[in-house]
Amino acid sequence: MSTAVPDFARLPGGSPLGELLRLAAPMIGVTLSRMLMGFIDFAMVSQLGTSAQAAISPVTLLLFTVACAFMGAAQAAQTFVSQAVGRGEPQRAGAYAWQTQYLALFAALATAPLAITTPLWFPWVAALGKHAPDVAAMEIDYLTIGLWSIGLMTASAGLESFYNGIRRPGVCLTAVIASLVTNAVGNYMLIFGKLGAPEMGMRGAALATVLAWGVRLAILLLPLASRAVDHLYHTRRSVWFDAARFSELMRMGAPIALQWLVDIGAWIVFLVLLMPQYGTVALAASNLAIQFMHLSFMPALGIGMAVSTQVGNAIGAARADVAQMRVRVALGIVMGYMGVMGIVFLLLGRPLAASLCFESDEALRTEVVRTAAQMLLWCALFQISDGVCIVYSFAFRGAGDTRVPALLFAACCWGIFVGGGLLIVRFLPSLGTDGLWAVCSLYIIVLGALLWLRYRSGAWRRQTVFDSPALAAT
Repeated sequence: MSTAVPDFARLPGGSPLGELLRLAAPMIGVTLSRMLMGFIDFAMVSQLGTSAQAAISPVTLLLFTVACAFMGAAQAAQTFVSQAVGRGEPQRAGAYAWQTQYLALFAALATAPLAITTPLWFPWVAALGKHAPDVAAMEIDYLTIGLWSIGLMTASAGLESFYNGIRRPGVCLTAVIASLVTNAVGNYMLIFGKLGAPEMGMRGAALATVLAWGVRLAILLLPLASRAVDHLYHTRRSVWFDAARFSELMRMGAPIALQWLVDIGAWIVFLVLLMPQYGTVALAASNLAIQFMHLSFMPALGIGMAVSTQVGNAIGAARADVAQMRVRVALGIVMGYMGVMGIVFLLLGRPLAASLCFESDEALRTEVVRTAAQMLLWCALFQISDGVCIVYSFAFRGAGDTRVPALLFAACCWGIFVGGGLLIVRFLPSLGTDGLWAVCSLYIIVLGALLWLRYRSGAWRRQTVFDSPALAAT
């Protein structure tokens, strides 16, 4: 097997922008497909009424938060894999892919009791957030089934990180598209009782999600058995549990998991505990606004995943200067795109909100649309800062710099976003939903500034995840 290392100073096509876009395009497709899966769930479940619309976003966000405790750690595989490839040692990569599958097995076992006991513990959460009884009942229906997808989600995240690290994101895109079709067809059949399936409502949406993740994982596993992939990355020779590599994955992945948990957990508090204080209209409007936020930041996440691989390759090859150039290009693309999305939110907030509001009561629909359009004005304010956060956090991850960024996320999410939101609800409730979205905007703007300072410090350039010198540097 050749151990030749690519020269990261000479980019394919002669353009840093071209290389980034070629690598990022399938990753953007993956993130958009994820967003589309959530959108399909939201749009189809919303046809069950305003209560269902109010229930679907908080409950899927809660499900994702639980998954992030494991998926975040699994995503550390991309750092090790991309740096191994950059070092000219691709044979190291396969072992990290398989360690994520052992993590997924643990995740499935750990979350099974949560799924079984959902009707016992979730009513307390619903009561704390003052959810209407009909909304809480639908949330329980979804979670009781949906929590069984955690192991599948973790396993998929680990393998997608492997394929991204070896610059084969097309495999991930194929798997996600197949799961998207499965989810859409499953929703149609199981929510509404079509094509001979039982009519299950929210439970049908959850079951379709579990089936979709199963299809996705099956497709991701198939290439690992091929002779060509094994020849380069030892995927068939590294199938067994490796305590040393698993420990490395956890050390790198724990801060990533923390970063995801504090971020998504803060949004859970926002949607499940704070926003319901202002009623079902406010909660439904927030869910509408968040759907369009997804449309904005999901493509940026695709760029972030691509730059994480690029930075990992370059750091692995001992070329921090090339890594810095990749970050600069990604930052320009993301800030430009999210700036445009901010203008769209500013000018077209009301028609955007109206396009997703299916409430039959005209007076209620008008109020939901008006409130959601106001929320999109706040979203417009922090779009560029959100892009800065995404690019820098993924660049740090590619370099192996995960601890300090995770602490910055924790401080801003819970010190500004959650802490400020609690103060608004307790002492300034007259500010209404504007007060909550104002502290959300402040949190993202401050976090972007702090991550920029971390990047400027250059500490990420000195990170290393392997002990021995890289072949690329010798």
